[in-house]
Amino acid sequence: MGQHDSSYHLFFSHARMIRDLLQDILGDAWVKLLDLSSAERVPSTFTSRRHQKRESDFIWRFRRKDTGEPVYVYILLEFQSRPDPYMAVRLMTYIGLFFEYLIAQGLLPKSGKLPLVIPVVVYNGIGPWGPPLELADLIERLDPSAEDYVPRLLYRLVHEAKVPRELLAASESPVADLFRMEGSTAWDEVIGGFGPLLEHVGDDESLLRAFEAWIRNVILPRLGLSADEIPGRLSLKGAKTMLAERIDEWNRKLAEENLLEGLQKGRQEGLQKGLQKGLQKGLQKGLLKGRQEGRQEGRKEGEAHALLRLLEKKFGALPRVAQRRIAGAELEVLSEWFDRAVTAERLEDVFDA
Repeated sequence: MGQHDSSYHLFFSHARMIRDLLQDILGDAWVKLLDLSSAERVPSTFTSRRHQKRESDFIWRFRRKDTGEPVYVYILLEFQSRPDPYMAVRLMTYIGLFFEYLIAQGLLPKSGKLPLVIPVVVYNGIGPWGPPLELADLIERLDPSAEDYVPRLLYRLVHEAKVPRELLAASESPVADLFRMEGSTAWDEVIGGFGPLLEHVGDDESLLRAFEAWIRNVILPRLGLSADEIPGRLSLKGAKTMLAERIDEWNRKLAEENLLEGLQKGRQEGLQKGLQKGLQKGLQKGLLKGRQEGRQEGRKEGEAHALLRLLEKKFGALPRVAQRRIAGAELEVLSEWFDRAVTAERLEDVFDA
């Protein structure tokens, strides 16, 4: 099982996550008929050797509010990029095995009938969900007269990527926090999710540890942190600080790269422009002398142009006095001012060493 899968296994091993999933994400009318505080996880001993139960499958038992009889919710977590096209068949197989287990163990309701089992598939993939939600849609038809014999099983799909963002924002639950942070497209959204997550998890230490493991094993590696950079024991507050520091580091590097690229481009354009203009001016004064003076003038104007661009990037619009000083300065002076400007913190530091 991958790190992502194991993290979700930890999450949905908690009754709080299951209750919030049913109440805040599904929100179907039947959920209100259950006593959500009665949530109890059913052991997976009902499966056979031939049909091994996966680690990402759970069955939770709830009590009806009216009679106290059990209602079961089968939760299946699906992480594959290509969902099982016969998901409905798989669910029917597991539910059939579960019914056999209940019968053999004498765990049926007082009526002797089979209890209701509601299958719910939680899909974490980004791509669309293709398989039909109804088993009957997978079965070839013979004739309308045989329609009554077509087996049926409908399951409820929770596609994380399709849960409305407005619903997640309005929900004060760890499940909504999980879905929201999983679907975030910017790291500042991930960082912003830590505060609400801490508040919603509250004093549930076990659930808090599950989220810390998810942050450590899934979220931080997505950001580019290696295993050596991630502490073995990391709190949510510590992870938030680490994320913020890494993003600040990225922003600094990006700003430096953009500034350097802008300086190089500006100096090159300035030298080119100045050289062309200087050569044209020099040719008017004489072939030999004009070419020499033109090249000198071109370098001077190019250096002045690059210096102006650098200063405007760092300090904004320049006063006329500064512009006149640059326009009248010699090439050597311009080069010296340019070198100062790279590290100067004030405009005055460039001209007054």
